[in-house]
Amino acid sequence: MKISKILSVSCACIIAISAFAGCSNDKENSSSKSGSEDGKSAETEYYNAQPKDTGWEWGNVEIVGGGFVPAIVYNPTEEGLVYCRTDIGGAYKLNKETNRWECITDFIGGDDWNYMGIESIATDPVEPNRVYIAAGTYSSSAGAIFYSDDYGENWGIFELPFGCGGNEVGRGAGERLQVDPNDNSIIYFGSRADGLWKSTDYGRTWAEVTSFPTKGGYTEEGYSQGLTFVAFDKASSESGKATKTIVVGAAATTGNYLYRSDDAGETWTEIENPMSERTEDNTTLKPVQGQISSDGYLYTSWSYKIGPSNASDGAIQKYNLATGEWKEITPDKVYTCGYNGISVNPNDPNMIVCMTLDLWAVKDNVFVSFDGGESWGSIWADDENGDPQMNYTIDISSSPWLDWQGQLKPGWWMTGVAINPFNPDEILYGTGATIFGTTNLTKVNEEPVHLEVRAMGIEETAIFDFVSPNGNDENAPDLYSIMGDIYGFKHQDADVAPEEHYGDFKSTDIDCAALDYNIVVRATDEGADTIYYSTDAAETWQPVESRPEGVDKKAGGSVKLTADGKTIVYQCPTVGIFVTNDFGKTWKACDVPASGIIETDKVNPEKIYVAYDGNIYMSEDRGETFSSVTSMLVSNFTWQACPDTEGELWLAVGGAGTYLLDTNAGTLTNTSTDVTACDAITMGKAKNEGDYMALYMLGEANGEGYGVYISEDKGATWRRINDDTQKWGNVNNVISGDPKTYGRVYISTNGRGIIRGDVKQ
Repeated sequence: MKISKILSVSCACIIAISAFAGCSNDKENSSSKSGSEDGKSAETEYYNAQPKDTGWEWGNVEIVGGGFVPAIVYNPTEEGLVYCRTDIGGAYKLNKETNRWECITDFIGGDDWNYMGIESIATDPVEPNRVYIAAGTYSSSAGAIFYSDDYGENWGIFELPFGCGGNEVGRGAGERLQVDPNDNSIIYFGSRADGLWKSTDYGRTWAEVTSFPTKGGYTEEGYSQGLTFVAFDKASSESGKATKTIVVGAAATTGNYLYRSDDAGETWTEIENPMSERTEDNTTLKPVQGQISSDGYLYTSWSYKIGPSNASDGAIQKYNLATGEWKEITPDKVYTCGYNGISVNPNDPNMIVCMTLDLWAVKDNVFVSFDGGESWGSIWADDENGDPQMNYTIDISSSPWLDWQGQLKPGWWMTGVAINPFNPDEILYGTGATIFGTTNLTKVNEEPVHLEVRAMGIEETAIFDFVSPNGNDENAPDLYSIMGDIYGFKHQDADVAPEEHYGDFKSTDIDCAALDYNIVVRATDEGADTIYYSTDAAETWQPVESRPEGVDKKAGGSVKLTADGKTIVYQCPTVGIFVTNDFGKTWKACDVPASGIIETDKVNPEKIYVAYDGNIYMSEDRGETFSSVTSMLVSNFTWQACPDTEGELWLAVGGAGTYLLDTNAGTLTNTSTDVTACDAITMGKAKNEGDYMALYMLGEANGEGYGVYISEDKGATWRRINDDTQKWGNVNNVISGDPKTYGRVYISTNGRGIIRGDVKQ
């Protein structure tokens, strides 16, 4: 269901948990108040989805990071309280006891997947239990402000009348959402195209600040940038009263780009633009981030492009709030690049950290100043010959794949940095793939800065496909996967981050031989060839010797292996279906529809299956000939052959439920009338020796809501094994049971990595 006006969802089971479509219908209590005539307040209703003991526990296959972390935010008054936001994978809070991040937005389901992109996050400096999120992956859909008064365990929601851009250009700006440090009932939000908004009741209701003079107007790659940050001068007000001096950055096409209020937001004046004469291609630099120090200086980063890409020029500027004077304190004049991430130590106004953006040819840099920007130390610097000299060490042991084929860097797309207010030796900063932290930053001018991965618990990958191999061999891996950006992995152990990824291109499909896990094949639309295979359990890969006639090298498509791995079945979306028995030396075109969906029998290597427009065909001679098996009334379904029973295929037929096609008996059976939706189906190891394999599906049965279900009686009955606190945002219709471990099931998401369920121990 669509989340209605105000929602409160319990996220107590926050290991890596969430669910798929909407929230629980069990309303435990409710209250309401009428909306105002101007439509700026919202009717209030409260819903509670409590965790249920389903017998399963949920977490992630360990990758560690894998996506862009645009910002990290420490709470300045509670030690160890820190949050981060991701562009497509929700928001996280650091667990103080385990030092692992825990997703606090897994209550968001498939109907509301757009909320998994986080535009901004704010932690309350007065009451640290309060936290706020501006949510919305793309501004084409309405965004929302989520508010919590228990550290993100439960949430309310205010639906905005405009969109947010958590995964759009400019997502490294900020923070756009800020709590007034003197009156924490007040929160401001700078939107991308709809001006400045304000709440005076802890985020419950919001209204536009009509006195604010601009909505921005500048667009980058077609995306509005709007108001880029909000900053408070805490010292400008007595405790308990609203902060008088507020500064808001604006990405505009004209004007001075910075606006100041000295009467708690009643009126606003422009601040003279310090970058008005600094242009590239006749475009003035824009303010990206800004923070006000405790001694009354506004520190701002400026960039030609807000980014995170194409930020080819930039600066760091310091503004004296008392005198109105600007001073440029850009730390590195040797290289022309953008600047984005900036942090001011709330307990030491002279300690400033900033970062370059898009310095790809060398390495992006981290700078630290202990004298308000008069001088800077850095993690690398050029020597007298102009050669970069490293001033850092780096530990990636928790995610060794970051070595990226020997090209380890301290990061790229570095937009979010934060100084630990309780430990100045520690900063955390986000990159395009992980979070790095330091242990000795204050010694930057004396010894190399030690960097280490601090992204444990964050799983922000977009998963395309995976397969869990058969086999009782203890050397069989847990999982082979393919995904966006970091390509894919062999997980020998799902609890351990892999050593390295597959290569330098994304894949469209992957499979391994049911009777020999060492043989793996994948198709791609990015590599130098179309199909790659491995005969040593994905340790090495090689392209097939040739492609089928008419197939382009970037054709993508689907690929399967026969049970013994000796035949590759390949479906090219525009050309046809082909088989090769010699890894591509020769190919044969199959006499079936070109757009058919392919599958192979997991027991008999002679059998290949093709489905098209409701018709199912079978070959019993490795694709030489095909015959019709059955016809269905529906044309769209997904399917999987049973791993331990020849000739049986399970079909997920959406609203028509689950079907078993037994090609041996020639029967097609709707196994349960209780299943009202099934989008994906898979099999895993049976609970008891000799039983039929456990079935898992993404769907709905027995009126228990959409989720993950198990059947242990060949599809006759089903029970749900996740609950309404476990939704995982944007879940793909890809699911794989583990044939080696009873109860283990893997679920694909777009942004929350590979979700893994196991029987609770």
